[in-house]
Amino acid sequence: MERKRKPAGRILAVIPVLLLAVALTLTAVSCGDGSDTSQSGTTTKLPPGATGQTLTDTSSDAEATQAQATNEEEEEDATEDSSSASDSTSTTDLVKTVYLSGANIAVVSVARDDSNEAALTSSAREVSGDFLLVEMTITNVDDELVDLSKYSFRLWNTAIDADLYEDFYGSDGTYGAYVSENMISAALLDYETLQTVSMKLRVGETAEDLMLFFDLNPQSTARNEGVAMEGTNLVIYDTETGDAVEINLSGYAG
Repeated sequence: MERKRKPAGRILAVIPVLLLAVALTLTAVSCGDGSDTSQSGTTTKLPPGATGQTLTDTSSDAEATQAQATNEEEEEDATEDSSSASDSTSTTDLVKTVYLSGANIAVVSVARDDSNEAALTSSAREVSGDFLLVEMTITNVDDELVDLSKYSFRLWNTAIDADLYEDFYGSDGTYGAYVSENMISAALLDYETLQTVSMKLRVGETAEDLMLFFDLNPQSTARNEGVAMEGTNLVIYDTETGDAVEINLSGYAG
C-alpha cells in the first residue's frame, strides 16, 4: 500500500515562518542592548579583566593618595615655619642670667658697633672702630642691700690684647682697662645718661637699662676679626669677696 506524500508546497510555507521567528528573536536581543547603551549615554572600553567597579576603586585610591600628599606637604611647610619662628624667637629673646653675691645679673642683649656713637658723651669725640655694647639688668635677690659698686665687669677673649688700651685711654678704663693678658674691664653705665652706676639696690629692686661698652680694637678703626661671641666671656667679679661668675656670649649678635 503506498504512503501518501506530503505536498512540497506546505513544507516550503513552513520555512519562511521559522526564519521570521529567528529574525524577530535576534531583533529583540539587539534592541535590548541598544536600550542599555542609550541609557548609559557613553560606552567605556575597559582593559582586559577590569570592571566598572575596578575603575571606581582605582580613581578613589588616586584621589586619596593625592589628598594625603597634599596634607603631608602642608604639614611639612607648617613645621618649617614653626621651626623658623622658634629659631627667630630664641635668638631675639635670648637672656642669660647668673647669680653673684646676692644679685641676679642678666645679659639682655649684645650689639657690635663700628663706632663709639652709642656711648658718645659731650667730652668725647666720635671715632670708628670695633665696639661691643652689652645691655644688662641686675636684681637684688638677697635679704639685704646690694652695692653695685663692688662688682667689676670684665671681658675675656684670646684675641683681646689688654696691653694696647693704656696707650689710647690712659688711666680712663671706661671702655677698656688692663686686667690680664686677654682680659679688660669696663665701667657699668646708665644706658640713658651714660653716667657710671654705683647705686645700692634695695631687697627685690631691679636696676634696668644698664650697659657695658667695650672697645675691642683700641688702636685701629678695623674690626678685630679674632673676636667671636662663641669665644667671648663676660666675667663679673666681686671685689670684696673675690668670687666671680662668667657668661659666655655665644648666641648673641656680634
